[in-house]
Amino acid sequence: MRWPLLLLSLLVVPTGCAHRLRPSDLPPPTASHGHLTLAMDAFLQDPASYEKRVVRSPLLAGGISSRTPVDAPILELEAGQAPGVFNEAVQTLAGKPTEAQVVQAFGDLHAACDADHEQACQFLKEQSLPPARIQGRVTHPKERSRSFRSEYAVVIMQCRIDVDGHVRDCEVIEDGSGQPSQHLIAQLDESRYRPWTLAGHAVTTSYGFTFNLRYGGPAEDELSLEQKLGWARLRVAHFPQSGGAWANLAMQLAVHTPEDPDYPKVLAQAHALAPRFQWTATEMAWHRVQAGQYAAALMALRPVLRRSVMGEHPNPYVLETAAAAHFGLNQCTEALAEQQKAVGLLPAEWLAPERERFQRKLQDYQTACATSPAVSAATGPR
Repeated sequence: MRWPLLLLSLLVVPTGCAHRLRPSDLPPPTASHGHLTLAMDAFLQDPASYEKRVVRSPLLAGGISSRTPVDAPILELEAGQAPGVFNEAVQTLAGKPTEAQVVQAFGDLHAACDADHEQACQFLKEQSLPPARIQGRVTHPKERSRSFRSEYAVVIMQCRIDVDGHVRDCEVIEDGSGQPSQHLIAQLDESRYRPWTLAGHAVTTSYGFTFNLRYGGPAEDELSLEQKLGWARLRVAHFPQSGGAWANLAMQLAVHTPEDPDYPKVLAQAHALAPRFQWTATEMAWHRVQAGQYAAALMALRPVLRRSVMGEHPNPYVLETAAAAHFGLNQCTEALAEQQKAVGLLPAEWLAPERERFQRKLQDYQTACATSPAVSAATGPR
């Protein structure tokens, strides 16, 4: 079975409501670009005390998650082809399609969305329903983990949720000593899930489960920086193919020691293992922009920008990075549009120097674009 591209996910947190930021909630003025992007991601998920979660948690990134059908083929479409492909997919879904036809329609809709067909993006946003547990519960094993001589363990599994709601064929990507994954898999076997659906049609789905286990050790805010980084490095040493482990280490370095000479290599590995994860893709794109690799930066950002169109909270730092890449390619229309959106989306209470920097960059683009010819992304590199 061929698994689709995988998406990393942060620890699950509830979506918050409006919250007025306090100065103590904000990242420090000296925060790196990666830290600021991560902090904004956390704020958009839950504004309450988000910065404390970012700085204190030893499990900044949990594991791998995929909420798309197994083996969904994704085409490459030109903009002119997208409307016809979209209409054909919608017509298929309006009938009584087989599961294979639903998967094909999903791939076609994604391809049309990638080609900037707004109706396809909106259809996916409104008609895709992710899996959800409807029966059973999963409890953490009680025995202490001796994994890496740590009080913490992460269990990451990539499983399949079938149309009947059963969880099957779990592949263990990270585990703790004593194999707590087997305890968790047994409970998943007894649970039932609502399957992934598109326009009401159920489809088999590749789905990631992440369990962050703690066995009575010190609380996250009691761990020293050395302990956090040491634990993160041990994870990648023991599980070198875990995108979650590498992303966790990259995030820890971005927050605590962005000047670490290992950071670029760690980030590159995290992105290589899971190129569709928003934070690693954005940070990788930002590094490419700094190196003058503008087309490569936009390629890294492409899945992130698509998901933003599909309804996820747009992160101003993602848009800022896209604007810089477009400007580097002399695509002024796109650069100005992305930077304008980024300025408008910054919270009013955000760091004043950052709000001023975003505004200055917009003015710089406006000045430069007014005095030089530009090309459009429609004809330039994508």
